[in-house]
Amino acid sequence: MKSRHQLYLFIPAAALLTACSTAPPQYVMEPDYDYIQKVEASSKYSTHAAKIYWVNPPLKRQQLSETKQD
Repeated sequence: MKSRHQLYLFIPAAALLTACSTAPPQYVMEPDYDYIQKVEASSKYSTHAAKIYWVNPPLKRQQLSETKQD
């Protein structure tokens, strides 16, 4: 009986995951170069000069272009 309840949860979850994975991506994550440039420029003029190392640079979401190549 317990396996039947698990099956009722597994089937919709599997269908949802496969539907989401087959959808084409609409956005791409790119580094936010404007913000990076502002932060690095502000560190040059601050009283406490700091050297900035970006471990995880800030990202912004860009929409993919709708042009299709045939």
